[in-house]
Amino acid sequence: MREFYRYALFLALLYFAALFLVYQDRVTGYETIKAEHLSISREHIQSAQRIFDKLSLNFYNAWNDYLSRMLHMSRSSEPGLKRAIREELLSRLGPAYRNATLLGLIQFQLHDREGDSFLRFNHPDIYGDNLKKIRYSIREISKNHLFLKGFEAGRYIDGLRYIYPLFYDGEYVGSYEWVWDHETLIRELQKTYGGNYGIVVRRSVLLPLLGKRNFAAAYRSVSDCPAFAYQKKAYPLYKDYIASLLKDTGEIEQLCSDWEKKKDKAELFEKNGIHYVLSSLLIRDIAGKPYGIFLSVQRENRFAEVNRIFRIKILFFTFAFLLLLWILYRIHYEKIFVRTLLDSQKDLILLSNGKQLFDANRAFLEFFGIENAEKFIREHRCICDLFIQTEEGRLQSEKNGRDWLQQILQNPEKKHRTIFRDRRSGANRIFSVTVSRFDRRNRYVVIFRDVTTEEREKEHIKSEALRDHLTGIYNKRAFEHYLDGRLRDFRYYHHSTVVIIMFDIDLFKEINDRYGHHWGDEILKKVCNIVSGRIRKSDFFARWGGDEFMIVMDGITPEGARHLIEKLREEIAAYDFRLKRQVSCSFGITALHDDDNVVTVLDRVDKALYDAKQAGRNRVALRR
Repeated sequence: MREFYRYALFLALLYFAALFLVYQDRVTGYETIKAEHLSISREHIQSAQRIFDKLSLNFYNAWNDYLSRMLHMSRSSEPGLKRAIREELLSRLGPAYRNATLLGLIQFQLHDREGDSFLRFNHPDIYGDNLKKIRYSIREISKNHLFLKGFEAGRYIDGLRYIYPLFYDGEYVGSYEWVWDHETLIRELQKTYGGNYGIVVRRSVLLPLLGKRNFAAAYRSVSDCPAFAYQKKAYPLYKDYIASLLKDTGEIEQLCSDWEKKKDKAELFEKNGIHYVLSSLLIRDIAGKPYGIFLSVQRENRFAEVNRIFRIKILFFTFAFLLLLWILYRIHYEKIFVRTLLDSQKDLILLSNGKQLFDANRAFLEFFGIENAEKFIREHRCICDLFIQTEEGRLQSEKNGRDWLQQILQNPEKKHRTIFRDRRSGANRIFSVTVSRFDRRNRYVVIFRDVTTEEREKEHIKSEALRDHLTGIYNKRAFEHYLDGRLRDFRYYHHSTVVIIMFDIDLFKEINDRYGHHWGDEILKKVCNIVSGRIRKSDFFARWGGDEFMIVMDGITPEGARHLIEKLREEIAAYDFRLKRQVSCSFGITALHDDDNVVTVLDRVDKALYDAKQAGRNRVALRR
């Protein structure tokens, strides 16, 4: 046995190593798909931004010189000049600004060389506030005079900003910026690539600049992840997938944790049986600091294929492991069978092909008083020669041309029994018989287990289990078993009619309530005595439950049964139960039909009893 366990352990280690490699292969497949989606998401957002790059650059090329000249002129101290310049700018560039807003532009602003707001086209009445104090981009362009692009929050809005420096005669005179909101970027992505997208921004980035009032007007915090918020205006574009993730789904806690780690990450999730990949890309602002998260949800069918291949590999290695383990077991079993067979066992064990005995254990030889297996083989043609056939259903030496072993093999679900005489005591003993195939030469290990005590106890318990403890008649379990057998016989033989009677004691609950359960039990026993004395010995009488009873009559017509039951009903009604009221019973009668089953016949007889109740109780009703 030690050798077998050693090899089995080695196989198990190989099996689990294979499972680990298969699992790692699936993980690698998942990670490859996720990495592809992250790369695709980066490409998508960059591609969408290139569209706005082009729009912004076209405007710069068209109006650069004009804007530079206007900002240069605004440096004059002539009274009223700045106001006139603002009015001209609004008049001349207003149409271009309005056309751009149709494409998603949300802000067009000019700044002078000191970083003060010179003109906001979306708020022309608000100007002169210094932006250097609050915005990195204005400080940076005022210092280095270089073009800037990226996400940044401002005093009134945040979004994707394009900030261009303006020069007049080589001198820096200020800058202007175009700002595109999240909605515009998401809409462009959906139009170009399909899928679903979203952008969430850190509250710590927005609140210091926007203030609580502007933040509450334009943003909504992400449920269960209050460190992030999204633009209310863009929310309708997120659709079900992103919107559910931005509310209070089970994934949001993990998402929030991932966002806080400031790393790009892709996760698989399933919705309505379809696999999707959620890509989370870190967005940095113009200063290179963490700004927010770009979300992309794309349908991905390859996960199903990866899982299918994973399951196939698992099944293959499991099958291979079990097959090798079985082969190892068979080899081991073949080697040690003789030694195991001769171990001291209480059961009688032998090796046989049904006609010839090859070997037997010590308990077998001692039971039959034989010194060794060779002597038994010389004296007996077959073990079946010692079968004692005293009861129907016991294993026979030969039946319908089949030997005893074939009878067992062809009926494995049946419990096989046989009887041997113990030569030591001279008593007959009952044995259960089990068979297991030993090798390809049709040799079988046969085990005879002494079940004499168990069989006798079982018969006693069975008899007790089928009786109602109060009345002594059969119980519901016995009735169901009996009815099932009668139904089978009725379908195959049709040799006689079978009638089912169901009855109960009228207003029995009132008797219990008024006189107590002790009197109720006494009435139940007396009614059973009356019925048992009236029905035929061949009739089956059982308690169905409570005060309900069943009678099965064989070989009688429904009319004949009704005649007998009427007499029984009258006898019960006339009996003196020593109560200050009459005790009566209602009866329902039906006969078995060719297409009946247990449910249909019980339903019909129950309805017949109901008919008797409806007719006023103390009645007999028949349903055909």
